[in-house]
Amino acid sequence: MTSPVLIVVRHAPTASNGAHVFMGSADVPATADGLRDAASRAPVFRELGREPVFASPLSRATETARALFPDATVQVDSRLAERDLGEWAGQPQSQVRLEFAQAFRDTGVMDPRFTPPGGEALETFETRIRSFLEDAVELCETATPVAVSHNGWIRTAQYVLGLVEAEEIFAEGVPFLEPIHLDLRPLMAGRIASR
Repeated sequence: MTSPVLIVVRHAPTASNGAHVFMGSADVPATADGLRDAASRAPVFRELGREPVFASPLSRATETARALFPDATVQVDSRLAERDLGEWAGQPQSQVRLEFAQAFRDTGVMDPRFTPPGGEALETFETRIRSFLEDAVELCETATPVAVSHNGWIRTAQYVLGLVEAEEIFAEGVPFLEPIHLDLRPLMAGRIASR
């Protein structure tokens, strides 16, 4: 078997992305321009020849997956949803930084170990990400699966795989509509334990 790889793609941009508003698991749609951009990239993604295709149940991800892979059957998987940010959803990032300064380090980067009020704890988020990644390892025996998800999900998956430290999860963002190859061998080898 070749190295198990999951291709992850961040959804097309939303108006909230542009306005610097926290979304979390709120169902905010992708912009029409973003979906047109995704559709224009479909021939490139078709060249990848990858199936199965999975997507977060949030419309910005499912719409993106259908635009990128118009000939594929997109399988919606709730484990790919973005982290639930509770009361922060729909709030301007600048306002949240002022009200919850303890959740942001001196650099202004969110501490992923901080659970927003009414939100999802990092450990719970990790558990569902790990569950999806472990299933993806099995799929890799016969295919190279694709998952269309979200910035926080992808960065936390990189953390689960030991590619970044917790403090680095939100240090940088994932580009929209770009395929990222996640090497799943650490899960196969059992080297990455729950953190």
